Amino acid sequence: MELKPTILIVDDRPENLISLEAMLDDLDINIISASSGKEALTLLLHHDIALVLLDVQMPNMDGFEVADLMRASKKTKEIPIIFITAISTDEKHIYQGYASGAVDYICKPIIEPQILLSKVNTFCDLHLAKRKTEGALQSVRESELLWQRTFDAIGDMVIIQDTDFQMLQVNQATLDYFHLTTEEIVGKKCFELFSPDKDLCEHCPIYSVKNSLQPVTTGMSFGMPKRSCQVTVSPILDDSQTLLGIVHIVRDISDQKQLETQLRQAQKMEAIGTLAGGIAHDFNNILTPIVGYANLLRLQANDDIQMQQGLDTIMEAAGRATELVKQILSFSRKQEQEMTPLSIQPIVTEVLKLLNSTLPSTIEVQHDIDMDCGKILADPTQIHQLLMNLCTNSGYAMSERGGVLKVSVHCLDLSTSECSQLPRLSPGVHLCLEVSDTGSGIPTDIQKRVFEPYFTTKVKDQGTGMGLAVVHSIVVSHNGDIFLSSKEGKGSTFRIFLPVQQEETGKETHPSETVLAKGTEHILLVDDEESVIKVHQEMLTSLGYQVTITTDSNQALQWIRAEPEKFDLLFTDMTMPGLTGAELTRETLNLRADLPIIICTGFSELLSPQQAQELGVSAFLSKPVTLSRMASVTQKVLHQSQPKKAATPSQS
Repeated sequence: MELKPTILIVDDRPENLISLEAMLDDLDINIISASSGKEALTLLLHHDIALVLLDVQMPNMDGFEVADLMRASKKTKEIPIIFITAISTDEKHIYQGYASGAVDYICKPIIEPQILLSKVNTFCDLHLAKRKTEGALQSVRESELLWQRTFDAIGDMVIIQDTDFQMLQVNQATLDYFHLTTEEIVGKKCFELFSPDKDLCEHCPIYSVKNSLQPVTTGMSFGMPKRSCQVTVSPILDDSQTLLGIVHIVRDISDQKQLETQLRQAQKMEAIGTLAGGIAHDFNNILTPIVGYANLLRLQANDDIQMQQGLDTIMEAAGRATELVKQILSFSRKQEQEMTPLSIQPIVTEVLKLLNSTLPSTIEVQHDIDMDCGKILADPTQIHQLLMNLCTNSGYAMSERGGVLKVSVHCLDLSTSECSQLPRLSPGVHLCLEVSDTGSGIPTDIQKRVFEPYFTTKVKDQGTGMGLAVVHSIVVSHNGDIFLSSKEGKGSTFRIFLPVQQEETGKETHPSETVLAKGTEHILLVDDEESVIKVHQEMLTSLGYQVTITTDSNQALQWIRAEPEKFDLLFTDMTMPGLTGAELTRETLNLRADLPIIICTGFSELLSPQQAQELGVSAFLSKPVTLSRMASVTQKVLHQSQPKKAATPSQS
């Protein structure tokens, strides 16, 4: 009966051990685990281990130290090690891992479990093949055939050669990869297979293996088109440590490298998202008094038309700032964008007006706008951002010599045959937004990369490489597509196609000023920001409510605990020192289940509107809050709570 290969998983976190064991459960292998480097070294001395999956960051003895001690031991130095880690993935750490004798370096979280399963399968198969090979040297042809079958079952290319580079045996994966027969490969030098010049490969790892008698893993690119491969070269030694031959394990990692690149970009976007959340919270708290006091002053403006216009301008600017925060959160995937039927022409006109005042006089701004184009389903702030990014990019391209920037809007009815060349688009009427310039143009070899995040041709401190990446993200999220045509020295043209709405989903309304809903109830207002709590107090007071304020959520809870029936409504911030808004809500409802609660937050990842509703919150508001919004929501919440309060014994 054939013994199952045994692998050792080493990780100081029990949940990681459980997760990896579950991921490998379907493989026909034995799994043993260790929670420390010391325990792992002990197990290695008592078990025949095929592969070690080794965490890097562990207390007392990290993964690199464990690997070094394994390589120093005759019994364990040839056991392959795959590092699995969540720490930094820069080249320094990766090279340190390979220098410690690892055959691979995988980052947590594991996005593609099949990649790990393939790696484990490969090295377990190699382990079995090695054991079978040792027996085959003293066994019969049947054992040799079994070894060959196992050898051919390995998905990676495996090449066995002598110490003079001559290939002695290759597996089926090698034959399939190069589309050659065994006779066409065996007997030739390995560099005749891998080097297009049929000369020794640059930085050939075999010399290092022959000198150190230790495995070496390196990267190589070969083939047309070139593919990235990971090559592990290991010595074949006899009992006296004499070098008998060399084994190459060649794995095509082109797809893996692409996934790793995508993962790195995702991690960068996650960092941007974290920053965006902090910006949103603080910025919305700053906007709150601006919006609140502008609303209050608007009520007092009476017939002063000039003051009314000035305050309306402030409100419009604050609204734009609020939408900009939403745009930041949307791009970082922390907030869904709000799509509405939109006429793009006013936004284009607004951007052109801004460009005329900001671009240098050496750049002429032209436009050709078809005012009869239909509406698109879009987020106005994102369309504004998209157009600003494109025009700013064009302005930069003409900053030295000047030129002409032209923005045009027109409609196109795309046929089925036309859409066959435009994979993201469907047949029908599309709005075409075109931004062209007569600048320096974009070299052909980098045109395919201009929409990649962080890719930029600008000098340091003049660009982040996110402008066109943002544009591409917005276009795709709007079910559109973007195309670039450019010639060096002639200029560039970006064409964006967005589907036009065929039917009106509802006419845009501009509600006239209405009478603000007022009341006389007693409201407990809690917010740790002085400027926010003051403006909210004045807004609620202007609506007729009696307002008690505190910047200390613990103090608020003490008041409610002392007199549960004193307040008719709790109006609280979410993110506060001491008790958060969610914690204050939970404690309050334990004391008085019928008290209506409004949570008003600048931004919080800890509580979504749905979670707030499940918690028992009556309404969830996002800062900044307009006076009309505050009035309507407050009255609605108070009126909804009245039947519940009437049934409470203390109210009878």
